[in-house]
Amino acid sequence: RLAALGALVAGVAHELNTPIGTSITVASTLQDVSAQLTRTMETGLTRSGLATFVRQTQEASDLLMRNLTTAAHLIGSFKQVAVDRTSAQRRRFFLDQLVANTLETLGTQRMHARLTFSTEIPAPIEMDSFPGPLGQVLSNLIQNATIHAFDENACGEIHIAARLASSSSVEITVSDNGKGIAPENLSRIFDPFFTTRLGQGGSGLGLNIVYNLVKDVLGGQITADNRAEGGVVFTLRLPLVAPAGAPAAL
Repeated sequence: RLAALGALVAGVAHELNTPIGTSITVASTLQDVSAQLTRTMETGLTRSGLATFVRQTQEASDLLMRNLTTAAHLIGSFKQVAVDRTSAQRRRFFLDQLVANTLETLGTQRMHARLTFSTEIPAPIEMDSFPGPLGQVLSNLIQNATIHAFDENACGEIHIAARLASSSSVEITVSDNGKGIAPENLSRIFDPFFTTRLGQGGSGLGLNIVYNLVKDVLGGQITADNRAEGGVVFTLRLPLVAPAGAPAAL
């Protein structure tokens, strides 16, 4: 989990480069514009010069606010995910917010301008469970799809959906429209060290970790099937209230 957190930190740092870099550039421009105004005032400030300064500072302020708000939102999402993943803290949370935070922190790992992501999660589905392990499950399933489901440079879609299966359980599906799994491998994909891409980005542990987290920590079940229209669907069936004593499994 700490290795996954390290990758998450690197991804968030990369994602922050754009809004923070833009903000630094805008702040530097504001500094230059202010210095120029100071010099102009010494020789005589005109109405048009003042109007230009006001317009430039307003535009720069708007740009600064947009980029810093983006950075603050990303940092807020990361802080919650990081705390959850390192502490395995049990708490009440809404599923749609957890999925949104997970996708946001995975933003730079989606290589993946070639892939599109969509969600269909009705609000509110509230859970009393472990958002860190659940976020790790979703992250591993998404990363597994990006590695295995699509040929290089192929376009594809990953879809996350959820519904209440009963008054006490939720069903979450993570599906793609990729090339699917060979039927003879379907019964083995959750086995430790089983991979069809050894030495090519697959360790054979990602789906085994998913299986153990779902079963031992979240108290649920997970299955995988090929879709009739192509691709794979992973189906998680989880209790809305995680079983007592689950943290010991971590």
